Amino acid sequence: MKRSVLFILILCIAVIGLAQDAPAPAEEVVVDPVADIIAQADATHEAKDYDATMDLLQQAYKLDAKNVEILWKISRGYFDFADRKPNDLEYKKPFLYKGRDFAEKALALDEKSAAAHKWYAIHHGQVGEAEGTEQKIKNSYGMRDHTLLAIKYDPTDDANYHVMGRWHFALSDLSWIERQVASIIYATPPEASFEEALEFFNKAHALDSKDIRNMLYIGYCYEELDDDDKAESWYKKAINAKAETDSERSLIAEAKEALDDL
Repeated sequence: MKRSVLFILILCIAVIGLAQDAPAPAEEVVVDPVADIIAQADATHEAKDYDATMDLLQQAYKLDAKNVEILWKISRGYFDFADRKPNDLEYKKPFLYKGRDFAEKALALDEKSAAAHKWYAIHHGQVGEAEGTEQKIKNSYGMRDHTLLAIKYDPTDDANYHVMGRWHFALSDLSWIERQVASIIYATPPEASFEEALEFFNKAHALDSKDIRNMLYIGYCYEELDDDDKAESWYKKAINAKAETDSERSLIAEAKEALDDL
């Protein structure tokens, strides 16, 4: 009888020891399908496969139409489509309107979304360009205000400074006729300068030294400020940059043309 009790006691201790040594059951991993699709879209966007990116984002949108990140990334996607033919306004128009709509939806959900402000500003400004002089000037205020908010909420995004530089450059480069239109629309037309444009482009370049757009527009600014030596230097930097997309190749072609005309 004593041996039986002893045997049972030893068996219990052994079972307890095994239980302590046994690995804990793995926690069940919960996969968020929306987050997974967004991650896939980020990967395809990084690879510059914009069609696949938009397909994925549209899938995510069907699952969660109130997701701010999905909304602004779809807005960005429409810009990517429009940017395939940067100088063809008629081609770009439908993409610009759709892109602005999605950025507006994102802002309705989160008015502090820097990315939503940025893409709204970009589309809004280009819609103005596509619709003519009067609309270009009318949209310029909205473009400026949303870009400044984008900078406020995300001062690390180089694109925000580039857009603000483009705002200053475009308004400083208005023709005499456009300035007359501006004076009719506004008692005090928007104030801008090539010097301020240059400051914003330099800030953008400091954050992303590989972006060809910044190099090209820094060159443009120096040319407008009658510093041809610096303009030439920046045009050459743009020409020698690595191009991976049709849009970037178009920018290099612009830089070559600007250098030839200098």
